[in-house]
Amino acid sequence: MKKVIYIFVMLICNFSCIEEVAIDTQLQAEVVIESILIVEATITDELIHQEVILSRGSNFANDSLVNYENNAVVTIIDDIGTTFSFTGSENGKYLSSEPFAAQNGRSYALFITTNDGEKYESESVVSAGVSTIDNVFAERIISNNEVEGMAIFVDSSNPSGDFNNYRYTYEETYKIIAPNWTSSEFEIIQAEFEQVFDENTGELIEVLYPDVSLVPRTQEEEICYNTVVSNSIILSDGLILNENSIDKNQVRFINRNNPILSHRYSILVKQFLQSPDAANFYNTLFQFSQSESLFSEIQPGLIEGNIKSTSNAENIVIGYFEVASVTTERLFFNYEDFFPEEALPPYFNDLNCNNVFAPPLYNPSRDGEIPLDECGIPRSLISYLQAEEIEFLLGNANPPGLCQGPYFVTQRACGDCTALGSNIVPDFWTE
Repeated sequence: MKKVIYIFVMLICNFSCIEEVAIDTQLQAEVVIESILIVEATITDELIHQEVILSRGSNFANDSLVNYENNAVVTIIDDIGTTFSFTGSENGKYLSSEPFAAQNGRSYALFITTNDGEKYESESVVSAGVSTIDNVFAERIISNNEVEGMAIFVDSSNPSGDFNNYRYTYEETYKIIAPNWTSSEFEIIQAEFEQVFDENTGELIEVLYPDVSLVPRTQEEEICYNTVVSNSIILSDGLILNENSIDKNQVRFINRNNPILSHRYSILVKQFLQSPDAANFYNTLFQFSQSESLFSEIQPGLIEGNIKSTSNAENIVIGYFEVASVTTERLFFNYEDFFPEEALPPYFNDLNCNNVFAPPLYNPSRDGEIPLDECGIPRSLISYLQAEEIEFLLGNANPPGLCQGPYFVTQRACGDCTALGSNIVPDFWTE
């Protein structure tokens, strides 16, 4: 009987995103989707703790999209017998016990023994060579979908001149400036209505109403930064100028209305030179991820990688073990460089930072009039603060409006940038 098995595949070798891949095969017996091993493994010529990530296929019925494979034994052995051991941590991540860099011209093989004793092995792989990023630049363009925005391009070359198959990943970092930031923040003095009685007589001594005060902020909350890692397959698609160079590979397009462009933006592009076999694997998987064929009947041989089970031929493994030379280049630009005197993109999460309000304290000495028949029971300022949903904006002394409290407030992300990023300036950041 024919069956179509859908598995969530964390795309191989730092694909960095989750895609659905359909495998159509004639099965003798029921195949448990969760038994399919997924391997992400690219070692590079960087002197770092190299990384291998293991996971299992995930059934639609599962709540988790990624079933990480823990407690495996992972090693890499080169052609002269040097063994590099890996230590497992959380989320199926295995890091080399010692930093090492892949050497050009030397071959490497990946060996895995999973927690259930099954063994897997890759083909021996040699680095495809050393490539160069000649330029990273940004242009304001209209996309093929008639969307205006910023495109990030890379000019690349391979000094060996054998082939030009490039794969890219990136890390983008952008500045966030909270539009409604002020130098003051709330401090809760009294959280709840409270009556104080004399312990001896039981007489009411005083009534404590909810109250707050304003204090200077204790940390940077106006300017923050956020870094996001690419989550898609990015392959070379530029103009081939000659046998060893390609210009204008587009690695990123950003809609001009995306708030990450609002102030200052930086992207670190990482380029991998791929072998023809690796390029074929990635191109095939990329085609699956870009078309309806992702959900149709696809023969498993079409996405076959270079890793196999050596203990049981029936075991299914999806992955490609790659040894790659890596080149990186960083670019900075400001919104005003390309959109001078033009309005900024909408703020994050479609927040309307012009929408301010004055929730009551339920403190009669500080609130305006609150007739419940007209106000209902408005949510209190204290409850917003305890939920970390608001920030101070303006004073509202002697509140003239019905149902108003003593302060106008703004949504937290509009007044506190740490709701959207980190207030620590990245080491690489320049203005």
